Amino acid sequence: MKNLIFYLSLLLMLQVSFVSYAQEDDFDDFETETEFSSNEQVDDEFSNDEFVDSDESISTDDEFGEFSDEASFEAKPKTNWNRFYWAISILFATLIAGIFVRFEATRKIRPIFLLAAVVILGFYRGGPGIISSFQNTFLFFIGATDKWPAIVLFLGLIPITYFFGKVFCGWTCYLGAIQEFLYIGKFKILQSEKSQKVMRIIRYIIFIILLAQLTFTEGIEWSKIGPFKVIFNLFSPNITGYILLAVLLLSSLFIHRPFCKMVCPAGLFYGWITKLPGASVLGITDSCAGCKTCSISCQINAITRDDKTSILDNQECIMCGECMSDCKIHSIQPFMKGKTHASKLTLKGIKKLKIK
Repeated sequence: MKNLIFYLSLLLMLQVSFVSYAQEDDFDDFETETEFSSNEQVDDEFSNDEFVDSDESISTDDEFGEFSDEASFEAKPKTNWNRFYWAISILFATLIAGIFVRFEATRKIRPIFLLAAVVILGFYRGGPGIISSFQNTFLFFIGATDKWPAIVLFLGLIPITYFFGKVFCGWTCYLGAIQEFLYIGKFKILQSEKSQKVMRIIRYIIFIILLAQLTFTEGIEWSKIGPFKVIFNLFSPNITGYILLAVLLLSSLFIHRPFCKMVCPAGLFYGWITKLPGASVLGITDSCAGCKTCSISCQINAITRDDKTSILDNQECIMCGECMSDCKIHSIQPFMKGKTHASKLTLKGIKKLKIK
């Protein structure tokens, strides 16, 4: 145990040192600076990831703030290394979480990861947003932007998700973390498998609408209405932001991570990775008794109970590790996706396994 504490302390010091180095960069914000003139705005998630008030006059040193009408100048494109350093730092933390979730002793510190995500990435940084990185990645590949530092986070999480599952969603995403802290869990609604299917359909519809908006406008509109911007900035430029905030807060009290289940495009995309051959998925050994322990543990409802049968859908699993910790016979574990351990399966033991 002492060795574990030592290694955790060492990793924490490395993480803090890396973040401190990132903050020393001359670019104190989170977007790649592009050519601009007066009255031009740089659109991004969460009001350019730093929740900058649009009415505030920004100096030329602020690389992506909204500029006042009095400013009249042009600047050369500059690479935002600060965003790159923060993205690498988050990927490093997610990689560590992917290792920690494999062991019962280290799974217990998951709340610390979630709290750090909310405090550091949320209230302190106001970003970087995974949804912003997803949108910038899409715009990058259709030729609408050249902000390569903005796509590092989203692309870097693809191999991590493949080898460790959606551990970013369950451990280091501050959007999911704030919802999880709001969840009271006393009056549970929308818990059935049918309800989960309806929410997934809603997420697919929103995903298609988002891609269409990005394709036709070639710009990020989410920053104008994002409820998380209001949470971490305590301000919204329009009434829509406050309305969506109210919806988010109310739904988060009774539904575990409603935004993740019904809206998040990044979570949907990473869920598809679990369907690839060899991807990391949760599976069961032949000791599985088919009980309901894991379905009770799974707050995200990746494991649902239908009569006397539990169904595991790895596409929805966020690798929180709660089901592994609560299973007394340790029959649910991470495996490589294959014929035996599918992305979606019925939990009744390997010999009685029904693969879908």
